[in-house]
Amino acid sequence: MSLQRRLGLGIGASLALVLLAVWVAVGWSTRRLSEDYVASRLEHDAESLLAALTLTPTPTLNTEAVSAVYRRPYSGHYYTVATGSLVLRSRSLWDETLNLATAGEARTARLTGPRDQTLLIYARRYTRDGVPVDIAVAEDLAPMERSIDEFQRALGLILLVAVLLVLAGTRLGIRQGLAPLDRLRHEVDRIERGEAAGLPSGAPAEVAPLVEAINRLLRLTAQRMARSRTALGDLAHALKTPLALILQTADDPASATAAPARARLRSEAERIHALIERELSRARVAGAAGPGQRFRPADDVPALLEVIRGLYADRHLAIAQSVPARSYAVDREDMLELLGNLLDNAAKWAHGRLRVSVADAPDLRLCVEDDGPGCSGDELAQITGRGVRLDETVPGSGLGLSIVRAIVDGYGGTLTLSRSEALGGLRVEVGFPAHPG
Repeated sequence: MSLQRRLGLGIGASLALVLLAVWVAVGWSTRRLSEDYVASRLEHDAESLLAALTLTPTPTLNTEAVSAVYRRPYSGHYYTVATGSLVLRSRSLWDETLNLATAGEARTARLTGPRDQTLLIYARRYTRDGVPVDIAVAEDLAPMERSIDEFQRALGLILLVAVLLVLAGTRLGIRQGLAPLDRLRHEVDRIERGEAAGLPSGAPAEVAPLVEAINRLLRLTAQRMARSRTALGDLAHALKTPLALILQTADDPASATAAPARARLRSEAERIHALIERELSRARVAGAAGPGQRFRPADDVPALLEVIRGLYADRHLAIAQSVPARSYAVDREDMLELLGNLLDNAAKWAHGRLRVSVADAPDLRLCVEDDGPGCSGDELAQITGRGVRLDETVPGSGLGLSIVRAIVDGYGGTLTLSRSEALGGLRVEVGFPAHPG
């Protein structure tokens, strides 16, 4: 899950819980305040009833002094006035009664009234001219409950819209806040494609140390690679002078060394010289590539083929190639090293034709074929060993295919050796679990 999605879900869940708590609290508070307001109004009505009561000579109630709502049958507003054994009831009760005993103190309660109405009752015992009077006043809460329910629905809709608006604003804010990270991701892709040497400065303070650490690592890697190339080049150039002296000594007729020994010395010196020239040519092909550059067959393979043609100019090799115009998420130098060894081996054994192809199906596939003598089944099982050479008369160190095997194993790929159906010689196919970039 992306960081943006996690932040959005976290903020959304927290906001939803808070607003749900607000909705519940507002609903409860509204009901409580409404009931308190109704109870206060009922208390006022009870006092009005007490004022309208006449105890002598017999208890009577002036109904004109109270609201007309108490005279409409089942209006939802009811009262009873009890003094001694006499009970006076509102006309709205019709033939129903209110069952609420009083104990002197004022009290409120919810009861079920006529026609299953939910009533809020206020009851209190008063004293009038020394005579105790019990008064109970009730009101149906259904209209108030309906109004509160409508209010809660409206409030819930408003809160839902507020949540959606806040989430939209939060998503936009998170996206803008994480925009520098998206830019860093694109810069990392550019580094992988070899289009940049490091991450740009100006990253947010939270990731600035990480950016600096990555840039420092890239600089160290580039420096080490440059030092390695320089050291190899220096070594090769340093060996060329002693080799020239060895060759000069071998060609000097006045040398005390016997002619067969001089011939052998010259042969080995020329072999070393050829190896040095080959490695220098490969280093020139690799050039000043930075770490992590992607493999682009359309650019890299033709340059490598020019080196092979130069190394074997006397062979006049016909080399066919089939490469796609795309890049792959594998290191360029590794692929040049691998293809260089495969092409060098094929060129040494070919009669005159080579073919190199790069494809994806869907993984990266490299294939090198030649029209040489090929190998038997037993020989195919041997030649990837380090230092194994099937023919000592062909120059080489015997390390080429073992280096190829090491690179393939490092990428978790596959190496398949067989006979080429098209050219008749050796066919080497390498597969990498890499997708085109």
